[in-house]
Amino acid sequence: MRWALMTALMVAVVAARGAAPAAAQVTAEAAATLSADTIGLGDVFQLFVTVEVSPGSAVYFPDSVATAFALESFRPVTWSAESAGDGATLTLTYPLIAFRVGLAPVPGLDVFIGRAADVGGERLPGGSVVGSWRDIETGTVVSASLTRAAIPRREVWVSSIIVLEDIASGLEPRPPADVLGPGWNRLAFATMLGLSVLLLVIARSVALSLLPDRQREEALASAPPPDSDLVRWQKALDELDRILALGLHTEGRTDEFYSRSSAVVRTFVEAFDAEWRSSLTSSELMGRLEASTNGSASELYASMRAAEIVKFGLLRPDASTAEGHWGDLRTWVHASRGIES
Repeated sequence: MRWALMTALMVAVVAARGAAPAAAQVTAEAAATLSADTIGLGDVFQLFVTVEVSPGSAVYFPDSVATAFALESFRPVTWSAESAGDGATLTLTYPLIAFRVGLAPVPGLDVFIGRAADVGGERLPGGSVVGSWRDIETGTVVSASLTRAAIPRREVWVSSIIVLEDIASGLEPRPPADVLGPGWNRLAFATMLGLSVLLLVIARSVALSLLPDRQREEALASAPPPDSDLVRWQKALDELDRILALGLHTEGRTDEFYSRSSAVVRTFVEAFDAEWRSSLTSSELMGRLEASTNGSASELYASMRAAEIVKFGLLRPDASTAEGHWGDLRTWVHASRGIES
């Protein structure tokens, strides 16, 4: 009896030791499907990613799918979760939109899973949490220490909104005259345009005439000539403000937000020197500027470098980070009056 009890105790100890690593192990199982394998041009469709989450895990996933030839993210990802045994099944939904006809690649993405200890975020069944993707981008959480589930690239066929029956029935582009339509009276249109210009001139003259002589002279003297440095400077600031107002970085169109903002800065900087033209890459252009300003605009160079990485699909900052980079660009442009002199 004594030997039987000792044998049973040893078996229990060995079993417990063998089970301990399995309990601490974090697994990453994920699968993806598309809402349709054929879509129409301009249609919104979904990429669904299902992740099996073991208890006590932290899950990290990107806010959007990288922009690819023919399609881009339509909105940021949404997710839902339900209990699955001791853990959870997490479903990610990425809305996408296609804008070119033909076979379109749907880029792959990575989902990372680690332990949930000391990680904040929205809770999942089984004591798991949704971690912040920004922690992966900034290196706060080292992805090499996590378990990776790779979702491979998929493909979807984008069909034209014009079908063969339309072409056979005589469908063809309409001439430019049809845009205005036959009901337009060209003489009346020209008259209205001329009167509008005349009214603008009269309104400006009246406004100036109401000012005292000295103020009128100062107003006329302060009016910048066409294409002056002041006009170019103000135009760059206005364009950056307009890009921010579009809200591209809050709609998942981060690469377009960075591309437009950095293009404004490129155009502004190229005017400083006749040799700084579009034949230079953004990195080369920033190198020339850095040399000429003794490296006094480190935030500008960092934000322009980030824009290059985003445009090549290697970085997807969140909206707050993107707006911070935009702020660095605008701050530098605002403070750069007279830098070319």
